[in-house]
Amino acid sequence: MKIYNIEMPPDLTFPALDSDTKAEIDALHAAMLRDQAEAEALVERRRAEGYVIPTHEEMLGRMRWDTRPLRQPAINVAALRELPPRMRAIFAYLYRHNITY
Repeated sequence: MKIYNIEMPPDLTFPALDSDTKAEIDALHAAMLRDQAEAEALVERRRAEGYVIPTHEEMLGRMRWDTRPLRQPAINVAALRELPPRMRAIFAYLYRHNITY
């Protein structure tokens, strides 16, 4: 099993997550997407009213003083080992799209 192309040791287990917790996580994610869409719609309405609101790219360009590429995500295996099994299960569910076998 790899997360972000980092091989996980075979003794590090990620238990299955119960369906209730998966449903709660999915509901929270859906709410976050709705909130983000509402915020983006508000920004577009304000821009249409004449407000000058910088784009995300413009804001990031102002915050980053260097031009180096962003570093790749990393996983701390030692920290994963210290998590309780339920938290490792939640972690694996949240990052399920970045896990390869």
